[in-house]
Amino acid sequence: MLELKHIKKYYHVGDTLTKAQDDVSVAFRKQEFVAILGPSGSGKTTMLNIIGGLDRYDSGDLLIKGRSTKDFKDADWDAYRNNSVGFIFQSYNLITHLSIMENVEMGMTLSGVPAAEKKKRAEDALIRVGLKDHMHKQPSQLSGGQMQRVAIARAIANDPEILLADEPTGALDSETSEEIMQLIQDLSRERLVIMVTHNPDLAKKYADRVINFADGKIMHDSHPHVEAAKAEAFELKRTKMSYLTALKLSWTNIRTKKRAHVPHGFRLQYRDYRHRGGPGAVQRLPEADRQDAK
Repeated sequence: MLELKHIKKYYHVGDTLTKAQDDVSVAFRKQEFVAILGPSGSGKTTMLNIIGGLDRYDSGDLLIKGRSTKDFKDADWDAYRNNSVGFIFQSYNLITHLSIMENVEMGMTLSGVPAAEKKKRAEDALIRVGLKDHMHKQPSQLSGGQMQRVAIARAIANDPEILLADEPTGALDSETSEEIMQLIQDLSRERLVIMVTHNPDLAKKYADRVINFADGKIMHDSHPHVEAAKAEAFELKRTKMSYLTALKLSWTNIRTKKRAHVPHGFRLQYRDYRHRGGPGAVQRLPEADRQDAK
């Protein structure tokens, strides 16, 4: 399904050279749950970002169903990320002014999925992750575990072949972590799931395969895989959102930013109010005083 061949990724900071990926070679099956363990700075998240097309490798090759990505242009990486990969992050990365449904639909909006199909897929995904009774709420009305379920629903709504999870339980309590891991394990029966984690107990309990990472290298692989030659090369699915949809999103963003400025103006007026001593004296302060009030 997926193969890294002699991947190298180096970072230079002053005179310091950090080898985030130091000649890494590894292959992954079409359907398996792989946990990548390692200390901070070991390179495990860099590998996840390279697999997801979020970061570029310096040398080597990433093969998707036998197809090299060496000649991928930005548009190719966009198509790969939008349609073949789903991402789950520790911090959820939900858009707070959008409803849960709208958050799940967002990725499909960017991929140009028609409105009716988008709504159906979002509903199905939210039901799949156990949020049938919460799908019209706002993110602020949910617990941490529920917000992570929304993030998972968003990741699977486009039915990606690859699901990448970066510390998906890092911000959750132990009981909720177990629930999220069970959900991710269930999803791995239909696709490749690669998860980065610091928790060896959860990794060994739920993953089919555990890879230990250190100093930019794979130190141990519990169930290695050798990728066979592919009869057909991977074909990118190219989608894009319409011009009208782009305008609507831009307008929504502008309106949201305008609303976000109202509280700040109110706070400034309230500070003026306090400086002037109460009712009947609400007015603007001189510029120098306003700077002090801030």
